[in-house]
Amino acid sequence: MRKPLLVSVAVFLLLGLLAGTVWASMWGTYMGYPVARIQVNGQIVTPSSPAIIIEGRTYVPLRFVSEALGAQVGWDEKTYTVMIKTNTVPPSSQSPATSNNEYVVRDANGKALYSFRINKVTSMSERNPYSDKNPAQVIMIDYTYTNIASEEDVFLSDIHFKVVDSAGKVGYTYPNAPKNYPQRIPVGVTCNAQMIFGLDNKSDVVKIYFYKDLFGPVTATFEMPVE
Repeated sequence: MRKPLLVSVAVFLLLGLLAGTVWASMWGTYMGYPVARIQVNGQIVTPSSPAIIIEGRTYVPLRFVSEALGAQVGWDEKTYTVMIKTNTVPPSSQSPATSNNEYVVRDANGKALYSFRINKVTSMSERNPYSDKNPAQVIMIDYTYTNIASEEDVFLSDIHFKVVDSAGKVGYTYPNAPKNYPQRIPVGVTCNAQMIFGLDNKSDVVKIYFYKDLFGPVTATFEMPVE
């Protein structure tokens, strides 16, 4: 049986690295280690896991730091890989639009590997009282994907998408509970799932960018009304 892998990321809170966005000061203890108090843009925040100081180094939760700097974080359980995607809005010239809310992903030879469809986008009244974010609007995106002929299991989650509100600002993942979570699916199987984003500007229409390769250019763009 494979032993679980513990991933620890040491983040040096250097002024030049984070440009004053995040800093830490001693604030109690956790499991015998001093706890670092975290301040983001002048506001004290409390991450879900505390930042601790070990032998002069400050260890901060990877998701917290990444999202504080405007990035999205995903976890691939199959390969034990942490994926970080920066929240930069791509130029429209690199964003081929879709006309029917559907897209088929193909290999270099044009063979269809998998397809997906954005079914609808709905506004949620529910708010997570434990989140340190206060979005103007929370939306749930319902989508369906099918493994047509991909030898590798297909898994599409919020890390593959970026949402932009009507004011042109990038949204962020929000910790509400979706109805269905994405699953890894083999050939011939379809999965229906939801992903949830917070928006700083209430919007009637949002743009959704899809990335086939997490660190590559935009693969497709959807413009969806918010119900």
